[in-house]
Amino acid sequence: MLATAKRRILKRGVLIAIEGIDGAGKTTQSTILARELTKRGYSAVRLHEPTDGIWGQKIKELAKNGRHKIKPKTESEFFIFDRIEDVKNNISPNLQKKKIVIMDRYYFSNVAYQGARGLSLTDIEKKNKRIAPAPDIMIILDLPPEVGLKRIRHKRNATPNHFERQKHLKAVRQIFLEQFGNRPNIRIIDGNDTRSIQMVTSEILRIIEPLLAKLEET
Repeated sequence: MLATAKRRILKRGVLIAIEGIDGAGKTTQSTILARELTKRGYSAVRLHEPTDGIWGQKIKELAKNGRHKIKPKTESEFFIFDRIEDVKNNISPNLQKKKIVIMDRYYFSNVAYQGARGLSLTDIEKKNKRIAPAPDIMIILDLPPEVGLKRIRHKRNATPNHFERQKHLKAVRQIFLEQFGNRPNIRIIDGNDTRSIQMVTSEILRIIEPLLAKLEET
């Protein structure tokens, strides 16, 4: 019988965002990270955006059926409304319980994707900062759009949706790297197929371990 890991208590909640273009591995890495931290004795929860709420469902319908009938500003507002609910119902309550909250997408995707449709990057980020807590650490999983699209086709056995076209993803990737890449709490990780899932996970853990050690109650 395996020994149970010692429970680790943090002085406060920790918010970690995993970002990147579609097919970058966000869901895979956020799921593994939550599982690994739980095994180590931390209280961790994985959340994803868009959510499964009313506004999240509207966003998913747009991704499935196309966005040509909706203005970029309206689309961006859907993300804001969805995030307001997520902060109220999920993010803030878990942070208040001193848990590690791992976001599979967060408001940086809102900036990158709607910014690639022509909206002001600054305006989108300002709106989000007013309604959502900033992450302690944000990880950008970076890879070329053609690799992400290939993963979607072959690994998910799915047809890329309207958010996942190569030209659009190229613009989204550029925003992620240029708008956020130089900030002190943001790290860019090579998520290309030349690296294994385990290698990427290990690098993410090396990035967040010092913060968790600093915040751990003795």
